[in-house]
Amino acid sequence: MRLERDVVVTCCANAHAETVSELVQEAWQSAGLENSGEFSWERVIRDMPQRLSYVAILQHKVVGVVILTQGDSGISCIEALCVAPEFHGQGIGELLIETAEKRAGELGAKRMSISGRLANSGFFRRYGYQAAAGQALLEKALA
Repeated sequence: MRLERDVVVTCCANAHAETVSELVQEAWQSAGLENSGEFSWERVIRDMPQRLSYVAILQHKVVGVVILTQGDSGISCIEALCVAPEFHGQGIGELLIETAEKRAGELGAKRMSISGRLANSGFFRRYGYQAAAGQALLEKALA
């Protein structure tokens, strides 16, 4: 079942920070990834000006998030992409990736990469991301 027509993707605001932090930390814990505190709600708020963050909202509830950084070399990087477990397989992750790619392209990025801690996920390969030459990253050219 796909819900994307009912999902609104919008810029992350301070009011979303606590939920975003909980979503990222829960996802990393369930995936066995180390959490260095990088996405505590305080750091989410503090780092918002340096990151592009978008939340997926369904019926007034944050159900997903994508956080990316914009690099100087025309490459943006997805640092986190999380969807609440009860909403997996419903198109929300795809909608967040599309939003991130579109916005990064509008800001001049030519390529999108996936953070090394996320690169082991087969999820991103379904959307055209491939291993970058000589690196432990996945990358994709943006149109």
